[in-house]
Amino acid sequence: MSAAAGSALVGAMFWAKELWNYWKPRKVGIYGPSMVGKTTLDRYMTTPGEMENISIEERTNHPKILGRYMLPRPSRKRVGWKGEKRVIFSSDIGGEERFWNLWIDDMVARQVEAVVFMFDHRAAEGGDSAIQAVGGFKYLVDCVSKRQYRYRNFKSRRRGKKYRPLLIMLIANKADQWWDEQANVLWQQQRLGEHKIFDPFREDLIRLQKSGIPTRRGMMATKIGWNVEATMVDLLST
Repeated sequence: MSAAAGSALVGAMFWAKELWNYWKPRKVGIYGPSMVGKTTLDRYMTTPGEMENISIEERTNHPKILGRYMLPRPSRKRVGWKGEKRVIFSSDIGGEERFWNLWIDDMVARQVEAVVFMFDHRAAEGGDSAIQAVGGFKYLVDCVSKRQYRYRNFKSRRRGKKYRPLLIMLIANKADQWWDEQANVLWQQQRLGEHKIFDPFREDLIRLQKSGIPTRRGMMATKIGWNVEATMVDLLST
């Protein structure tokens, strides 16, 4: 093969990969406790722009049929950052403890590739909000690291036997409310994962690493649209 033909082949392979990344739908699961910004993220990825406050009455809920909460249908979104675009399928699932099983049901039923677990600054402040955030992440880690899934049907059981997400990203949301000098320094040094806001979750992040599940950490502010597209594109470029 000549040098020119080799260069043409490499170029064709590069553009084929870019087209594949552009068009391939990515199955993403977005979970976390209540009132941390999951619904705002879902709405922002659907239509970016100025986001309104979501009241307690508008919190995500799920109908119950025959004693079982029903999973919502995933919707298609497209996010882009600096010329890179990704197509995402995700669902808006509630964060109350009674809905935690739905996170796992959604993961297994859709064979979610990338998991986003969202929390905010309240996770480090103690109280019920911290218990819900840290406890919710611990529950998720227990399920995926030990494959302790609750199957909704035979199809889910068959799929769940070998299922594990390819990546779990822990996202600290509402950065506009807690950003400090440490965050500013670490941002410039590209060492955001060392910020103290992630401290309550480090033990479970280590458990995931030992289980062979890669993890990432990120920050965003969904209400004002800061670092949303960059974080999601980065997540799906891994």
